[in-house]
Amino acid sequence: MVHLLKDRLISCLVIAFIMMASFFAPIADESQGAESPISVNKAIKHNEGQAVVEGYIVGHTVAKGKYNVTGNFANDYNVAIADQKEETSPQNILPVQIPASFRDQFGLQTNPHLIGKKLTIKGELSSYFNSPGLKSVQSIRLSDGKPSPAQPDMKTIADARKRLNETVKIKGIVTADQSAVGGGKLSTFIQDETAGINIFSASQGDFPELKEGMTVSVTGKITTYKGLTEIVPAPSGIEVTGEGAALPEPEPLTIEELKDDVKADENEGRLVKLKGYIESKPDTPAGGGYNLTMIDKNYNPLTLRVMEETNGVKLIEQGQWFEITGILSRYNTLQLLPRKPEDIKKLDGIGHPPPPSEGQYESIVDRVVDGDTIHLKEPVLGSTKVRYVNIDTAETYHTPKNDLDENQMKHGNRAKEYLQSILSPGDKVTVKVGKEAKDGYGRLLAQIITEDGMNTNLEMVKKGMASTYFIWPIGSEEDYDLFQNAVKKAKEEQLGIWNPDDLLLELPFEFRAREQGKGLTRHVGDSAKKTYVTPDEWREIPVERRIFFASSEEAEAAGYTKKEQNGNLSLRLLSMNDLHGKIDQQYQLDLNEDGQPDGTFGRMDYTAALLKQKKAEQKNTLLVHAGDMIGGSSPVSSLLQDEPTVEIMEEIGFDAGTVGNHEFDEGTDELLRMLKGGEHPEGKGTKDYDGQNFPLVCANCKLKNSGGRFLPPYEIVEVEGIPVAFIGVVTRSAADMVMPDGIKTIEFTDEIKAVNQAAEDLKAKGIHSIAVLAHMTASQSGSTITGESADLANGADPEVDVIFAGHNHEVVNGEVNDILIVQAHEYGKAIGVVDLEIDRKTKDIVKKNADVEYVNQEKLSPDPAVSRILEKYGHMVEPIISEKVGEAAHDMAGGYSNNGDTPLGNLIADGMRQAMNSDFALMNGGGIRQDLKKGSITWGDLFNIQPFGNVLVRLEIKGSDLFDILDAQISPSYGPDYSISGFTYTWDPKTNKTADIFLEDGSPIAKDRTYTVTVNHFMASASGSKYSPISKLGKHPVTGPEDIEATVAFVKSFKEPIAYTSEGRIKKLDEASQPEGPPGNGNPDGSGSPRTGDGSGHNGGKTGASDHGGKTDADGTDAVVQSGAEEVPAGLSHDVRDGHILPNTATALYNILLYGFFLFMIGAILYGVKRGFVKR
Repeated sequence: MVHLLKDRLISCLVIAFIMMASFFAPIADESQGAESPISVNKAIKHNEGQAVVEGYIVGHTVAKGKYNVTGNFANDYNVAIADQKEETSPQNILPVQIPASFRDQFGLQTNPHLIGKKLTIKGELSSYFNSPGLKSVQSIRLSDGKPSPAQPDMKTIADARKRLNETVKIKGIVTADQSAVGGGKLSTFIQDETAGINIFSASQGDFPELKEGMTVSVTGKITTYKGLTEIVPAPSGIEVTGEGAALPEPEPLTIEELKDDVKADENEGRLVKLKGYIESKPDTPAGGGYNLTMIDKNYNPLTLRVMEETNGVKLIEQGQWFEITGILSRYNTLQLLPRKPEDIKKLDGIGHPPPPSEGQYESIVDRVVDGDTIHLKEPVLGSTKVRYVNIDTAETYHTPKNDLDENQMKHGNRAKEYLQSILSPGDKVTVKVGKEAKDGYGRLLAQIITEDGMNTNLEMVKKGMASTYFIWPIGSEEDYDLFQNAVKKAKEEQLGIWNPDDLLLELPFEFRAREQGKGLTRHVGDSAKKTYVTPDEWREIPVERRIFFASSEEAEAAGYTKKEQNGNLSLRLLSMNDLHGKIDQQYQLDLNEDGQPDGTFGRMDYTAALLKQKKAEQKNTLLVHAGDMIGGSSPVSSLLQDEPTVEIMEEIGFDAGTVGNHEFDEGTDELLRMLKGGEHPEGKGTKDYDGQNFPLVCANCKLKNSGGRFLPPYEIVEVEGIPVAFIGVVTRSAADMVMPDGIKTIEFTDEIKAVNQAAEDLKAKGIHSIAVLAHMTASQSGSTITGESADLANGADPEVDVIFAGHNHEVVNGEVNDILIVQAHEYGKAIGVVDLEIDRKTKDIVKKNADVEYVNQEKLSPDPAVSRILEKYGHMVEPIISEKVGEAAHDMAGGYSNNGDTPLGNLIADGMRQAMNSDFALMNGGGIRQDLKKGSITWGDLFNIQPFGNVLVRLEIKGSDLFDILDAQISPSYGPDYSISGFTYTWDPKTNKTADIFLEDGSPIAKDRTYTVTVNHFMASASGSKYSPISKLGKHPVTGPEDIEATVAFVKSFKEPIAYTSEGRIKKLDEASQPEGPPGNGNPDGSGSPRTGDGSGHNGGKTGASDHGGKTDADGTDAVVQSGAEEVPAGLSHDVRDGHILPNTATALYNILLYGFFLFMIGAILYGVKRGFVKR
């Protein structure tokens, strides 16, 4: 008996052990799998979930299935890994997204030597570049099984400079603060007893900031850039070993000596000391520094590169001799880099310039560069580059972006081809140099005369290939008359650029001013009348009498007087508001409300065409906007941080704008980046984004701590010498519409007080022509205008003449308190056109009128430059749109809920509800454009289902209000429209009224209780009878993400294939089963007549292609919405997936096993007691 008991107890223990093992084994396996690296092949085959992947870097991902494995990598944003070092087959390669925090160490542009290295990477397996990939990377480390490579032996710098593309270790003394000479990057120089070298890294990373006098050891790769030998440090490759070391003595050299290449190479990277005459000094910096030309007594030139951070350029005077200490660097040609003001010493004892250069020199043509530039084989006065003097030909340096650019390029190429026809390489020429021998770039300013006596400069003018271009002082009067008579005759004969059938649309100086964004800066004199005009008035002077002056003071010193102007100044202001980055969207609009679309409107290449057309009609035109130009944008803009929208605004030529609430969507730091430039810290935008080239102004955007300005309060633009000011202001309610953390350092002050304070400042400056760019509401009924902008007009300083309104997306054109208020709809569908007349003496606006013109595509041709921008970024976002975001277990139909709830409608409504944390959600059927098919779900699939970019809005309603809202959407012909979430209802097909509404727990809705409901912006703002109860009854609106963002996030939240079905959320009264709770009365408001929507049966004015989410856009009215934290009524569940049964997870399986184990043990014990195996 004892043996029997033992046997049975042992059996029980064995069974118990097996059960426990089966319970814990999967957990142990999962735990082990989370940290053990898997192969690339396995990661590709099972591309979901978190994993640690190990593989060799084989290249850089360019596009789906395309990899750069050879070098010259475009960026640091990704690597491609494989199981084999030499792998080239795309199906065996896994693209890996590199977050910003790892790019300095593992990005291939910065670290090309990593090719072939093995990495261990932890991240999320998911689609990347539309193929299996690894994203959301948490850690990366080198994992090559080989022993760590031995540290390279220490080399002298002279030895290391010879080891191109090798990894070396050197030591030396830092000879310049990187903050002074680095241009914002890790770039400075070190020197030992043998040589000097540049240390360079594109980003600071974890490297120490290097300062003069530090002793350092550097391990890195020897490379060259623009001829300069550099060492690119490896990660953690710089060690500071000391500070305060004595610097090497500068090597005294002459510019003549540096003509010897060996001598120059020996001293590159070292401290040197040179004497020279400052021949030219530019007015503005380029690339963070000033390029000055320094020459010796024989006119041998050297570029003096003075970085802005040295504060040294102010010490340098053109036309004086200097002794400069600095580092000998190179950017194609040699440069001398002074490090600090003490490096710059004026030689007071030497005041005279080098010997006069005016005269004629012999040389040989090397090549023709363009229509007014050639290179010589033999230098003259130290230069082989010649800029033709007295003429200007069309430019060819640019990449055409629009029609004007194309026209300039065409004429520039013709000029070059003609010069090549009369001047060939090897031709002997005479170089005729005037009193001013060189320009600011060190090029000779000369006339080139052939052996047979042809003056090629003059010949270009005679043939209509060039315009004349005389900059004061003009030099020879004889030459001036000769060239000006030639251009007058060529123009009269309509030759070349003067041919009206093939006209050069912009003279070269006009083109450069526009293309380079610097504007016109030179005043223009009339040599016959001895008068001058402002830069913008240059057309008033005939080409054959034009002389360009650096300033009005220079013109007056030359004996010229300002030309008197007659009559008022005409000025046109073109405006936009509330574009919201919808640069690629177009809309069918019913403007006359006859139920039929009046055309297709909007899309920014068409809007740009209209703006440019209206600008060309008026000589003086400025472009402005009233905010919300970005935010809530189309994918082509939003996926690239709205940088494409900025590029389009720059292409069109905006002069000023203000901020709306959406400019703050991502906070003040991101707004400042958008303005000032710099790549997005997470790599979301475009490469080398350079910021916005026009200002945003806001008088009531203040810093909380100091009360100082966050943005400039106004922008002043001079038009024919008359200053015109634009004050910016944004509604104070913007603070409630954006995330508080994003604007925690600023506040929006009283709009009227801010505008009036700015106006006082402007009047003190003598400025009386003032407009306000106001992101503040305005609505119009007949001649009556109401809203925030109307209130502003009633309280504004009398000097304010125009207010450009925005924010509520309406069309407004009228006056309040003698102030013109204009608002031009939304999304680029229309533009504002304001024509002003300004009294030239008082400088005040004396006449004004406005029009709002719609962008009707039928009447326009798209602007080619903007079309190219749209196409470029459309291709760029294609991989993103193709990203897999989920899996559909079966087909899911959407559309209208005429016959009850739909699977896709339920999915979308649940996603809306979750995104806004609301009690309920409603989705209009017209906004669901196609069904969801079984299989992989891509971002683009969801965007095609919801393509309208509607922002979500959460509203507060009473329970009784929901009856009214649902009644309005029930069509007598078709039935209900909306998909719903958070409740169920039945409706009576006899009365077309809602019979009852129940919450998810089966209890009836409380009519007096406040609930929250999420809808899209269109539903919240549409004025049709179907939708109007939402805007009338909904209170305290809060804005959220775009609908597509909410749906994508919701779909991504599912770990298993999505299997939504029709669940009976919406039923006809005769189909509904007996409700669990008491039924509703079917007529909560007690009214006798049913509400039946619009009666069209098309659910919101759907007219084929004109239906975009059911929106008719007849009036463009949008509700003014707010956002911010809202309290959620207690006792309500907000897990919108509670009602859906998901597949059992592994945890559920383990729980079942555990319960089974316990039941078995209890049964075993009871059995044992009963049979006497266990004592009672």
